[in-house]
Amino acid sequence: MKEVFKYTFSAIADIQKFLFVTIILSILNLIEPFPFIGITAIGIEKLFLLSIGVFLIYIAKRSKNADEFYENLKMNSFGSFMFHFIPVAAGILLGGILILTFWTMFFVLILQFTNSLYILANPHGIFISIAHAPVITQILLGFYSIYFIFFSYIFLGKLGEALSKENFKDAFIAITTSLIDFRFWISTFNLKYFLIYIIWSLIIIILYSTLSFTYIFIIFPAILNNPNLFLIIIPVLAAITVILSYFTFFSAYFAYKTTGN
Repeated sequence: MKEVFKYTFSAIADIQKFLFVTIILSILNLIEPFPFIGITAIGIEKLFLLSIGVFLIYIAKRSKNADEFYENLKMNSFGSFMFHFIPVAAGILLGGILILTFWTMFFVLILQFTNSLYILANPHGIFISIAHAPVITQILLGFYSIYFIFFSYIFLGKLGEALSKENFKDAFIAITTSLIDFRFWISTFNLKYFLIYIIWSLIIIILYSTLSFTYIFIIFPAILNNPNLFLIIIPVLAAITVILSYFTFFSAYFAYKTTGN
């Protein structure tokens, strides 16, 4: 796990590239609230971040340690990923969309099978609706939740595998096979992988929960009173997103390396 933090801090230490990514992300975040073009901006944002991730892992694969990674990162401009790594990022993004579609359809099928589709009528009170749903619905959704948590465990390593690929096809296959790659599933049951996953998930959950709470109860009311604060808060949130993205990329990559694939 030390390597994950070392490489993450090394990537952030290249201030020029870090600021470049933060600025681009801030601009895209400012566009996202607008109708029509907002959806395009969200897609570009995900593709952009994944391209950065592929670029960082490409450099990490060719570095012996974090110090060498930092030196190699400084010598390679982000311009090199603009065209070369976008196909890989597109493969990861498309695979991710298909997997999200699978989990959504799986959830809907469970509700349809148990005649509980009415639960979707009130998305804000979905947990209350599930608590009052038939027992069979609760049991199947319980299995669904367990499987989803297990899948998130597998998916971290599969993301690392996809980030280490160098073409659209391999990246797409690496992501989508996370649903059926039983050999890979078995290889993830090692202590190093488990520790990386636990630490990564705890940090992500704690930080995003804290950010959500802060935004709802502190930042948003402050913006309502002073709209100009929005222009200051967006870059800060973008910088935090970049840091957490870097941390996720390296967690995924080093988790994948522990599987021996």
